[in-house]
Amino acid sequence: MKWILCFVVLFLCAISGFLGLTAGINLNPESTVKFVPSWGSLGDWVSGTGALLAVLVTLWLADKQRREDVESLKVGLVMGMMSHGPDALFASVNVTSDGKRPVLITGVTFMSNHAKQAMHVTGFMSFGNSLPIRLNYGEQAQFPLEFGFENALNSFVRAHCNGRADGLRVVVSTSLNEFSKPVPVSMLSMNRN
Repeated sequence: MKWILCFVVLFLCAISGFLGLTAGINLNPESTVKFVPSWGSLGDWVSGTGALLAVLVTLWLADKQRREDVESLKVGLVMGMMSHGPDALFASVNVTSDGKRPVLITGVTFMSNHAKQAMHVTGFMSFGNSLPIRLNYGEQAQFPLEFGFENALNSFVRAHCNGRADGLRVVVSTSLNEFSKPVPVSMLSMNRN
């Protein structure tokens, strides 16, 4: 959108210049004998056009690099079962860094569009990662939620979301941004028989 606006402004400037020159010549017809506009040689036009295009390409590349040079995370919410131990399902927040900048993950929170408060997760199972954690490109972190966490999440939905589970999402906070993933409704009843 910005590039279209730049081209429109340049086009309007060029048209205004041509209209001004034409109006100046037409208002003083006797000066056309004395004044012959010198538009330059073809080489001048080619070099000027090349310089303009070089500036535009440089600006485009700088803007593209600025947009790509940010933190980026892929957030997943999966349910799993231990191969040994209690016969119960648990949920895990899995995060993968896929941006060019390193990411410092500072928190995991459950939020809802229907709640004014949020539910911040303070503890994870011992075999997962702990917070804060720094991830470079391609690195992953797993934050397995403790057994029975869905009961606390159900209580949060009843107490703060008016019982509405739609709009519930897990939010992974970094030092500069937040990344979220919707929570499937099946997670709220994963250990009920």
